[in-house]
Amino acid sequence: MAYLIIIAVSIVLIYIPNAIFNPAHIDLPWVYYLIAIAIFVAGEFLIDALVAIVGRKLPEKWIDPKKGMILTRDWEMKFYLAIGVNKWKNLIPDLGRFTNFPKGNLMDPFNNDYIKRYILEAGYGVVIHYMSVPFSLLMMLIMLVEPSNPTIWTVGVPVIVVNMVLIVLPAFTLKFNLPRLVRIADMNDRFLAKHAKEVSEEEQE
Repeated sequence: MAYLIIIAVSIVLIYIPNAIFNPAHIDLPWVYYLIAIAIFVAGEFLIDALVAIVGRKLPEKWIDPKKGMILTRDWEMKFYLAIGVNKWKNLIPDLGRFTNFPKGNLMDPFNNDYIKRYILEAGYGVVIHYMSVPFSLLMMLIMLVEPSNPTIWTVGVPVIVVNMVLIVLPAFTLKFNLPRLVRIADMNDRFLAKHAKEVSEEEQE
């Protein structure tokens, strides 16, 4: 719901200044700006969807929370705390339902198969959202068609920026949660290894 409100408010804030101050408004009807906004919003949505589809095709072995872009470094954690991720992370929509694995709440922390699947899905989420940020700029290609048209810039750039912000915030929340998930998985592994060793020793006796 929070994202829908942000999107709606953003559309209004982009539309009103364009309808009032954009030089093109003299010769164009007010609906022109709504159409322009709709085109850019639909384009960004399509790009994000395509990136998500391609991202899910990446090999699971590439999704390693202990290295690469998925690893949460100390400076990143300080940054997430500084911007208050822990306070607003629950406002981020859970897109896990599209992969039949909701990530809104940790349901079974002692089930390591579940935890490791959670980590994998979160890792895919980080990669997909980070990939979507630069690909959002593809909509700027529309600007090359008629670069002198001010509407393309005053509508297109704000829509692209809003999309980039909204698409990167879920990556921040996922990376903020990943270290705790990795610790839980490691703790479960140690417990299982210890339990297996104790059972083995009892059987030998």
